[in-house]
Amino acid sequence: MKGGTAKNLVQLIVLFASATAVAAPLRLYTEEFFPYNYSLRNEVMGINADLLKQACQTANLECRFQSLPWLRAYELAQHHESSGVFSIVRTAKRERQFHWVGPLASSNTYLYRLKSRPEVAPADLEQAKAFGVAVTHGDFFEQYLLSQGFKQDKNLLLVQSRLDAVPLFLAGKLDLLISSDQVIDGWLRPYGKSRADVEPVLDISYVGQNYLALNLDVPAKKVKALQQAVDQLRAEGLVEQLFQQYKQEKAPAH
Repeated sequence: MKGGTAKNLVQLIVLFASATAVAAPLRLYTEEFFPYNYSLRNEVMGINADLLKQACQTANLECRFQSLPWLRAYELAQHHESSGVFSIVRTAKRERQFHWVGPLASSNTYLYRLKSRPEVAPADLEQAKAFGVAVTHGDFFEQYLLSQGFKQDKNLLLVQSRLDAVPLFLAGKLDLLISSDQVIDGWLRPYGKSRADVEPVLDISYVGQNYLALNLDVPAKKVKALQQAVDQLRAEGLVEQLFQQYKQEKAPAH
């Protein structure tokens, strides 16, 4: 092969590889966290899933969505280029690990008790250690409650999905349930229960809001385009529309 031809071939390969990298779809991973993101009939949907689908379209980006156990979704977003994870709490510890887009949709988060169990009455997190609560393995709340002195298999139960905690809570096997004012009805509805059967005892909304976290190899122009799209859609009222749309839905059985 002549030198010029070989050089041209190498240039073509480099150009093809660059074009492929630019065109690679964003793979956005999530977990079962109704109504923000969940899977139904092999489709990822929910308030934040729909917000990000529209943001990808607005930003003219190809995005593919997949629901996985939280720890798997988080690890993939950390270690695979052209990927991300949502809905994830943005914290100081995580700040340098990702590019951030958001905030997405969030709501006030509480520790709930059953109204039929008034004896479950912690005044603060220190007193809450006397009771049992469940967290998703690898989730921010696992890290946070462990840092506050909770102990696994003593007052902290690890579950694969946030929704796995609901039947345990209703059966009295867990004393407290981490949920929010926008999602609690949908979580309880499949079990014939409603907000009237529970009450918040501790407000833990201070932990943070939901975001999309993108792998550090995602190009800055894609991050900026998605941020601008999310900002635009929020300003147009899409988040409020989606909250209303999903208000009467109930969490799917898994």
